[in-house]
Amino acid sequence: MGLFNEFDEVSHQQWTEKIIKDLKGKDFNENLVWNSIEGIAVQPFYNNESIKDNKSKTYHFNSSNADIENRVVIAIDSISKANEKALYALSRGANSIQFENKIASQQDFDTLLTNIDITIISLHFYNATPSQTVDFLNTYCKNKNINPNHLNGSICYDYLGELLISGDWKESQNKDLDTLYNISKESLPFKTLAINGLYFNNAGATSVQELAYTFSQAVEYLNYLTEKKLDVKTIASSFAFNFGIGSNYFFEIAKIRAAKILWNLILKAYNVDSTPIYINSTSTYSNFACFDQHNNILRTTTEAMSAIIGGSNSINLLPFDEILDTSTNLSDRIAINITHIINEEAFLNKVKDASKGSYYIESLTDELVEKSLELFKQLEKNGGFLANIKNGFIQDSIHQVAKQKQAKYNTGENTLLGVNKHKSNEGLKMVPVVGPDKTHKNGIIQTLELVRFAREIESKEVFKNA
Repeated sequence: MGLFNEFDEVSHQQWTEKIIKDLKGKDFNENLVWNSIEGIAVQPFYNNESIKDNKSKTYHFNSSNADIENRVVIAIDSISKANEKALYALSRGANSIQFENKIASQQDFDTLLTNIDITIISLHFYNATPSQTVDFLNTYCKNKNINPNHLNGSICYDYLGELLISGDWKESQNKDLDTLYNISKESLPFKTLAINGLYFNNAGATSVQELAYTFSQAVEYLNYLTEKKLDVKTIASSFAFNFGIGSNYFFEIAKIRAAKILWNLILKAYNVDSTPIYINSTSTYSNFACFDQHNNILRTTTEAMSAIIGGSNSINLLPFDEILDTSTNLSDRIAINITHIINEEAFLNKVKDASKGSYYIESLTDELVEKSLELFKQLEKNGGFLANIKNGFIQDSIHQVAKQKQAKYNTGENTLLGVNKHKSNEGLKMVPVVGPDKTHKNGIIQTLELVRFAREIESKEVFKNA
């Protein structure tokens, strides 16, 4: 006999009536229901009646033996310094390295990988010359007697994503897409197609927008490459998705879960089954504080938990002082250790789909899938991803939401710990130092402007006290 069999079942209606009675005349919706910026009415309680469809019922989001990549991203300014940073990260327990920016020669490539055993880590390259990087890697492997088919990682570049950030193609639309085609037809175990949903997130997008725009972009790539007669299943398995992870804990868990369901639904339309999505999650910097920086450690910790519970394959956490471009070995090590603690002490990577059975998270997952799919279909009806960034629809819709978010942070309606709540920088009389704004105003399309919610609030406080 089950433990709860002797108790009468309590319906959703009975719970609601009890709560209304306890409110003693106060309005249920006004006092206990809050509406997210995605248009989701979050209830004060959930039970099995709350889940209408339960799209995640038969879907397993991760396995109990999942090896989660603890990734460190290194921008190549100096080959020797990039190698030094990589060796430091690996010595502190990172098991995945991503090198960004162009590598000029085979000698530079070889120097970059000095003393790095690429057979036991995940190795990623992100630059505008992926085909050349593939040649460098093949030569390196041949000289080192390494079978490249046994390696794990990615060599790619997100041409449409970078178009959104810079406002222009790297060379031209035809040349960039030709380069994309050339790398996609390579027979590699590596992922070769990058999609940076992170860009939408860092521009202030809602979870629904990030999901819909990310998969609309993926479909743009899919359609272009299948028209070039490439195999659709091979293409689908070559995608590396990079989502931003913010501090809205349960929503971020549900977002990663929803991404897996959406990808499955999209591929079914192409008659493709059993092609799992590969997701890297990067902590967003839009909410990073310049002052009270150690609060950023709290943000990245909850973000890492959301990413892992949601089922990400790889995690890249930003150092807590990244917003000032002043990261040190200490802050780098803390960022690496957060994922270690979650995996090795909380054992979240040992649990099979940790959020399964949570009525709240499964209900959120369903709602995100439905709303994202609706927006995705709207984009496809209006010409697809490329058409909607050329006419500025995607950029305008994200900028509008970002303004709404900023206004709520400014008034304190939304909380940023250490920024508009529990501040300890009162009386500070210096302007926060920030890195260069990489947004370009001139180009063939309107740029996707990245936002820093905390910076605007802190800057106003500093000027007020100056």
